[in-house]
Amino acid sequence: MRFLTTIAAALYALTLSLTPAGALDSFASNVVISDIGATIPVEQIEYADGRKGTLKDFEGNVMVVTLWQADCPFCHKELPVLDRLSRDMDGQGIKVVALGLDQSMSQIQGFLNGKQLNSLTPIMDSEKINGSLFSIEHFGSFSIATPTSFIVDKSGNVVARVWGLVDWDGDPARDFLRNLAAS
Repeated sequence: MRFLTTIAAALYALTLSLTPAGALDSFASNVVISDIGATIPVEQIEYADGRKGTLKDFEGNVMVVTLWQADCPFCHKELPVLDRLSRDMDGQGIKVVALGLDQSMSQIQGFLNGKQLNSLTPIMDSEKINGSLFSIEHFGSFSIATPTSFIVDKSGNVVARVWGLVDWDGDPARDFLRNLAAS
């Protein structure tokens, strides 16, 4: 068993040495770098036009996956910032996926439209399975606190998790994402 632990540590160190400088440095105190090997859940999500898909639809891009709800006051603060992040990072290999945990797509669309958040694509985690799997794997709990975000690399690996608000407008957050997109 000790041999496997040593091999895992060596592979992790190799991964870090091949990553551009600063790409895995935390940019805020509530950003926690994830263990190597954690991947996105691939349970069904729903788009506003009725299409079904999974978070794998966004692979090939760095993703900021945020779990949110319309009745979450902290989400009201963060979603406009995420909307700007989505707009500003468009075309740079970075996608913001605002995964709504509300009970209906009309609730999600109504909230986004009412706040004029036009750069975020309305997406629903209708059964809250993706949110639950993220919470269990990364926080050890079924509880889904919103907003909670996960930063995912181009291969679908979760590289960091964030509970609560972050300054996504700031250079440290945007540089973190750009470094991931460049690697």
